[in-house]
Amino acid sequence: MKKKGKLAASALCLVAAVGLMAACAPQGSGSTQGAEKPAAITADDLGRIGNDIGYADDGGTYLENYAEYAEKLKYADKVAKNAEDNQPAQYTDQFGFTTQPVPADPKGWNVTYLDADNRGCLSCHESIEDVVMSLPTKHNVYAMGYPTQLTVANCLGCHRNAGFGNIQLVETLHGIHNGNAKFSGMNGSCDSCHYIDENSEFNLWDYAKYDLYKGITDVKADDAKLGLSYDQDTVSDNDQLFFESLNNEPSEWRTDTDPAVADAWMLTIGGDVENPLEMTVTELKEKFGTKSFVQKQGCIENATANAWIYQAELTGVSMKDVIDYVKPAGGTTNIEVTSEDGYNMVAPSFESINVEDCLLVTEINGQPLPASQGYPVTLAVPRNSAASYIKAIMTIDFVNDPEFEDEEGVDTPLDPHTGLMQGKPNSAILNYPDGVVLDGQAGKELTIEGFADAYDEPIAKVEYSLDHGKTWTTLETPGNDPTRWTYWRMTYTPAEAGSYLLKVRTTSTQPDGSERVSSRDTNFLFNVK
Repeated sequence: MKKKGKLAASALCLVAAVGLMAACAPQGSGSTQGAEKPAAITADDLGRIGNDIGYADDGGTYLENYAEYAEKLKYADKVAKNAEDNQPAQYTDQFGFTTQPVPADPKGWNVTYLDADNRGCLSCHESIEDVVMSLPTKHNVYAMGYPTQLTVANCLGCHRNAGFGNIQLVETLHGIHNGNAKFSGMNGSCDSCHYIDENSEFNLWDYAKYDLYKGITDVKADDAKLGLSYDQDTVSDNDQLFFESLNNEPSEWRTDTDPAVADAWMLTIGGDVENPLEMTVTELKEKFGTKSFVQKQGCIENATANAWIYQAELTGVSMKDVIDYVKPAGGTTNIEVTSEDGYNMVAPSFESINVEDCLLVTEINGQPLPASQGYPVTLAVPRNSAASYIKAIMTIDFVNDPEFEDEEGVDTPLDPHTGLMQGKPNSAILNYPDGVVLDGQAGKELTIEGFADAYDEPIAKVEYSLDHGKTWTTLETPGNDPTRWTYWRMTYTPAEAGSYLLKVRTTSTQPDGSERVSSRDTNFLFNVK
């Protein structure tokens, strides 16, 4: 656990008295917010608490004791002491980065009044990946390749107001937390996960927090002097590939890339074809040869500021060569692919994909297909979601599916709050986690790297703001290729130590030529020391 300070019972009463609800503060650990204990809180005959500020020893009204205020109320000293005693917590994240999710501010506002250190998913949980793996029932397992923390936004990809037959997130999370002994023992409340705005609307804290924090240094676009560049050729290392498992038990996962597996792995290709075939992966490569393409892969559930995406050089057997050999019958509409674990996908129709770019992948970046990516063979379908990238393929059937309705393009889940497509387009920072602490960076040039992508739509521009979205610097991306991601780099020299918020807004071009703007801005907090 990262969270830290136990709230004494008397302190909780005081918080309640001023109308604040305690959020998530694990009990049993010592406070990290100053060694000096606060002044004792007194109580009158009715048990009401007070601090004796403004009262003389023998009583009296506030006005009668006006002269004593100068001695008892030294605002500058109080403010400085509170900020010193309430510095935000730091911890080392799963990627090894020192992280401070909450900005420091000169009054200690964020910790004292917002209780920000004790709110949001990662104030109680080490990671979202750990959460889903720790559930008492089965859940899909995910692992990030880039040091970008998985957030509740990705949970909403499936568990949104209407999606894939899943239960709404609001039902599952409330049911899990309400009455849970661990949550109660950590002083959990509605405020642990939510921010209630001026309209009494419950907003997710992890969305709202960036506009509530004090202590963030705003820099106008003209003063920021950002250096911006991009390319579409950058490839991920094999240890930066994200992992997703849907069906089989972890005990059944492949963990090595033994060549004997490819030698024995039988792939059946048939359905409504003239020349069905059954070959091992090794035989398939020997018969058709291999080709290589640089392609991206991204999950359709990848939400704002998350990085279930990579780009790599894929090597394998061309699906066009296979199609030319097996000769699908006239009227064939789709390719139905089945994985070793039973995952079955009717791939997009011939009309919506370029089969010249589709590969039965056996290598990534010149290395055998990693076990986590479906060794010994997986299907790559450019411009589509990872749902069309079937791992550990057993069968491929060419079918006439009159029920299949070919949609125009890739439709990602809807953001339940904005009603817009979530993650199309999208952007995320790839070289640092949100809240990273950058020691010795004040006055020195900093490089922040990230991606922009919209599946089958080209990226038109990426915009950057360091003043909460008041002014923007634009990176135009003409002639963008939607089969590859847009890998951007931003250089910035922070003039002084402090906390900074980078907002990234992404725009893609729809088939009709109109612009599609990201449903939410990507928020990236970084702390310069």
